[in-house]
Amino acid sequence: MTTPNDASAIDDDVQLIRAIIPLWHAEMVWAKELLKRAFGLNDAQEILQPEFRGSRQIPGTNWFLRTHGIGVDVHRTSEVGGIDFDFDKLDPDPWRLAIFLEKQVNDGSLPYEKYRHLIDDEHRLKVAIESMFAS
Repeated sequence: MTTPNDASAIDDDVQLIRAIIPLWHAEMVWAKELLKRAFGLNDAQEILQPEFRGSRQIPGTNWFLRTHGIGVDVHRTSEVGGIDFDFDKLDPDPWRLAIFLEKQVNDGSLPYEKYRHLIDDEHRLKVAIESMFAS
């Protein structure tokens, strides 16, 4: 049995985390397009204008949004589906990547069996993400 401190286990975990980065980018593109179409925006970042600030359902969908600072969280529920990102960052920061993984597993977009050990062990997930960002 491997533990999260075994170098090979950490390497395997890092590879699993790296594998979700393309999904992060695809979800961000999808979320921006959803916002533009649902609210008639020319640029998704316009969702940060005062009249759109706050939390609300996205018209014509079962999705919700919550604006914050220079970003937006698009989700079904607070723990299921979607993505939370800042408009000034192309790549996720470590804590958003951890949240993204959980939301995508809860939504069924990522297989629970494959990511269970990371979802169920917060320390192991933290080690994997920190190791990925360190390399």
